Amino acid sequence: MLFNNALALTLLLSGAAAFNVAPKNNPMLSDVNKNIAGMVAAGVISAAALLPGAAMAADSLVVGTPLETKLSNFGEASYPVFNSIKDVSPIADSFLGLVNTKVKAADASEVAKTAVDGLLAIPDSSVLEYRGVLRQVVYSGVKPDTCVTLGGSGSTLQKFANSDAVKSVDSAKFEALKKKFAPANSAVPTKNGDICLPGSAAASEKLWVAQAELTFSMPKTEANALVASIAKAGKQATRPTIATLVSGAESVFSKSPEAIKMVAAGKDVEPSVIATAKAALK
Repeated sequence: MLFNNALALTLLLSGAAAFNVAPKNNPMLSDVNKNIAGMVAAGVISAAALLPGAAMAADSLVVGTPLETKLSNFGEASYPVFNSIKDVSPIADSFLGLVNTKVKAADASEVAKTAVDGLLAIPDSSVLEYRGVLRQVVYSGVKPDTCVTLGGSGSTLQKFANSDAVKSVDSAKFEALKKKFAPANSAVPTKNGDICLPGSAAASEKLWVAQAELTFSMPKTEANALVASIAKAGKQATRPTIATLVSGAESVFSKSPEAIKMVAAGKDVEPSVIATAKAALK
């Protein structure tokens, strides 16, 4: 489902951030804290960071740009890593633990509320276009009974749904959100409650590009509100709190050559996502 894909990216980015925690005298950490809102925006509510208005939708901010190439590279690099994950929940547990203990409840709630408002504002035409890519490209030939799943994604999504921040959102808006994204969600196969992964590295590449396209179709007003709420909450993530994600990230992604390649690809695409988001939000 869309939310599972968004969750996958969120966990991936938080895991990459954890691996990148540097010594106190390393300026990289300040960059992580400075850009954490962009990372989450660029990834959470779907891979990815948020952005332009409908008037800008005609000119893609992704397809035909260097960002598309970097997202594709990330999709290829992350494919074997996601396929090897047995249980993604340790990162989710660490992430939710950080939010619950280090982020003010009101600020976490505001992130959830502005995220839902932003998703609801995405044009229906963009959702239908996304569904087409999922059905015809990303999950073409993938069958629920034989697919490889993202282990633990179903239970992890439920944990997010049961979090105080998410439960603070008006239930009527969630029903509207469910209805809005039903066409796209119906295109994503699941097995035993977990999301099926794309059937090939090439399909994974298309997924990450399509998710970014969808997210960048968020109207500017709602996108600005979401980014502002994430920035406020993100400032509460200090070096020690980010470091708490390390153990969860290591247990899920390990330090295999594939995982190291994926982290490198994530670090490569991150500046482009953030820069594109900032430019679109001006």
